[in-house]
Amino acid sequence: MGALPWLLLLLLLRAAEGYSGDDVDAEEVVGVLQESISLPVEIPADEEVENIIWSSSASLAVVIPGREGQPTKIVLTNPRYQRRVSLVGPDYSLCISNLSWEDSGLYYAQVNLRTSQASSMQRYSLRVYRRLSEPHVSVNFEMAAEESCNLSLACSVEEAGQDVTYSWISRDNCRDTVHEGSALSTSWRPGDSVPSYTCRATNPVSTIYSQPIPARSFCTDPHFPEETSTYSCLLAKGLLLLLLFAILGAGLWCVRAQRGCQTPRTRKLERNRLRLRRKEQPSPSLA
Repeated sequence: MGALPWLLLLLLLRAAEGYSGDDVDAEEVVGVLQESISLPVEIPADEEVENIIWSSSASLAVVIPGREGQPTKIVLTNPRYQRRVSLVGPDYSLCISNLSWEDSGLYYAQVNLRTSQASSMQRYSLRVYRRLSEPHVSVNFEMAAEESCNLSLACSVEEAGQDVTYSWISRDNCRDTVHEGSALSTSWRPGDSVPSYTCRATNPVSTIYSQPIPARSFCTDPHFPEETSTYSCLLAKGLLLLLLFAILGAGLWCVRAQRGCQTPRTRKLERNRLRLRRKEQPSPSLA
């Protein structure tokens, strides 16, 4: 084990003195804040890896493949990545978990091959983004001349970070129209169709939409509510009168039906009373 520090020192010196990789195009890698990302390593076919030296703004780790059934070793050389670095798959891809803003930047993987005694430098550009929360929409409106209404919409996302784009999607008559930008100015007049406006916020790792905003909720046609309320009032009064007539008709029918059922019985009782009275009257005596 005493030779391991010297081996690491030799590997780091070799990385520092060797090929810097500045002329290698960096592979763009996008990560999500507090999530994980994998940096893939390309290994030529039929080649055996001696070691892989990972570095960023400073040294990061050294990967030493196991031989004769021994496990692969990863020696961390930067304490900032403590418990956040692991290997993925048989190609020794580097996995970094619990990403932070500070993890953004350039990463280098110097792959030293044992078979051909050659080295290759692979370069990565890591950008870390936050997943967007629901957009906040502010609305300003003004009633203008000729009963038109001017709307000003503004969209924003809390803690949005960089590379966020905004657009507005207006839906009118089952047709969508896209307006680029976080602000939108529009107008609405009485008699026009009622469009709805939705803000869309996008960054490289997420896309989120606001709730639809109908223009009529802020702009009111001064004639339409009056006509609507008058019509609704008349309709309600008509329905009420119909209901009263229905109740009155049902009541009269019940009264007539009740009288029709009780009249024969009443007549029979009257006849019985008359018969009893006649029987109770004394017969006239003969003088």
